[in-house]
Amino acid sequence: MPPRARRPVEHDAIPALADYARRGRECAYGNLRMLARVVGTVYEDALRPVHLHPGQLSLLWAILATEPVDMTRLGAMTATDPTTLSRTVEKLRKARLASVRPGRDGRTKEIRLTALGRRRFATAMPHWEKAQQRVAQWVATADIRALAKQVRDATGQAS
Repeated sequence: MPPRARRPVEHDAIPALADYARRGRECAYGNLRMLARVVGTVYEDALRPVHLHPGQLSLLWAILATEPVDMTRLGAMTATDPTTLSRTVEKLRKARLASVRPGRDGRTKEIRLTALGRRRFATAMPHWEKAQQRVAQWVATADIRALAKQVRDATGQAS
């Protein structure tokens, strides 16, 4: 059976479609998702030799900067929903990179890096530096930081 011929897209059938089709590159969502995929791949490739994903390194970094830190504060700092945060922290715990203990009042969980977590973080940083330099060839990291700060300030996220 021969393949069916595709019908041409008829933008003229609905006049606004042609205008929107021309404006596709304006979409903030589409552009940010594309950037996130490309930049994410750079960091994933760079961190592969140390067996860390970029999200794990980012979380290790946040823990290191604020330890001991409770789950609620860590989630607010990283703008991570509780389910995703719990799952990622649990992976770090199972990998012996972070420890999770009851907090002071018993209702919270307190997270710290383990000695192995500190060593793995330190080992990952030269790889992170290389990824950072590669991304900086495309976009100034100062601009990314400024945009992230604007978004955090506008949405009430912790800095």
